[in-house]
Amino acid sequence: MDSGTPPLKVIIVGGSLAGLMCGVALKHAGHTVTIIERDKNERMSHMAGVCLGLDAERFLERHDRHTKVFSHRSTRVQVLVDDDKVQIYANGRRQITSWDTYYFRLRSLFDGYISSYYPSPPESLDTDGPAKYQYCSEVTHMARSGDKMIVTILNRDTQDVSQEKADLVIGADGPNSFVRSLYLPNVQRQYVGYIAWRGTVPESKVSATTRGIFHRSVTVHRMKQQHCIMYMIPGPNGSLEPGERLLNFLWYTNETPEALDEIMKDGVDGHRHHHIVPAGRVRQDIWQERIEYARSVPFAKPFLEVMLQIEQPFIQVITEFCSPQAAFEDGKVLLMGDALSLFRPHTAFSGTQAAFHTLRVEEYVAGKIPLAEWEEKVLRFSYLHFAQSIWWGKIYQHHISAALLAGLGYWSYCVVDKVKSWWSGEESLLRTTSSVVEEYD
Repeated sequence: MDSGTPPLKVIIVGGSLAGLMCGVALKHAGHTVTIIERDKNERMSHMAGVCLGLDAERFLERHDRHTKVFSHRSTRVQVLVDDDKVQIYANGRRQITSWDTYYFRLRSLFDGYISSYYPSPPESLDTDGPAKYQYCSEVTHMARSGDKMIVTILNRDTQDVSQEKADLVIGADGPNSFVRSLYLPNVQRQYVGYIAWRGTVPESKVSATTRGIFHRSVTVHRMKQQHCIMYMIPGPNGSLEPGERLLNFLWYTNETPEALDEIMKDGVDGHRHHHIVPAGRVRQDIWQERIEYARSVPFAKPFLEVMLQIEQPFIQVITEFCSPQAAFEDGKVLLMGDALSLFRPHTAFSGTQAAFHTLRVEEYVAGKIPLAEWEEKVLRFSYLHFAQSIWWGKIYQHHISAALLAGLGYWSYCVVDKVKSWWSGEESLLRTTSSVVEEYD
């Protein structure tokens, strides 16, 4: 593809953050973009946190037409020692927001969607292309016909089936990607041996001392082969006002596959969930057992105080995979975001990966980089941060020997990245911590 190419008809499979970021960028480039989303018009959320790294900041600088602040800055990861002392664990600047706040911001940018988060979407420019968010729809088949892709779409409400032609199809449909399954059926998400117990609590429900500890930094509480993490995210309608923000709680524990059969059993109808037990569906006896265990570990008091205030916990099984290929059909089909590679959550790079992929897709469609370079860069970024997330996971959840072995794999990728970046005269693709300590404003 080159700059002389007329506007393309693009179909993006998946309407979560990755699909929306890519949709916004291609809409702003003048292309006709349709997002196909299986879920309802508003995606279900658990008020999870999202960290916006360097590439997400670059994406927003290029494409965000809102002026309202929707994130707060954290400059470090700190470890809680005892009950009230903290030590700096790693330096690194991140903007932190919530999934909901970012989702509705991107929706307003993409198709002008009005929500309580953004009741006044920005005006489109004359140079923008048409944008459509086609919800309750599912791609059931794709096939190439000449220079076009023929996409078969099922309306999940009416069961009607239609076909659309596209110049470009982008698979941004997450870890269980239908698009990836067509081309890489053997690449499946794998359980890594531990899960996350999650929940949010309004900061107004905890003591001033606890609020002070978790005020601006990402805070970790480490125990033997398990750990908790806490950070603040926006509250209802994206509010960052003190007292309205939420404390985002995650506790990672190692669990056998057999234990998951009970833990993942739905508290309402008893069926076994695969990857997430949604809020309101966690069995009360399972959650109560976990609280008693937290008391016996024992948890640091600030973490326990927050956990006891969680009214609707949810459970996430931690899985991973990393695809060896990102482009298909001579570049007419691309994978991006969690559909391409799923990281363990410790490095908080999922949103940053999606932003990096989006910026590279933008360059590829504009003819600034060839397909081979696009694929090499997105795969190198994914390999690097996939290995990095494994290394961090081993440090937190396993013996030091396992962490060292994982570290060797990660460091070898770092060397490859450094050499390739030096040879090409470009910046390294590795997004890592900083040796500079930034003070808060």
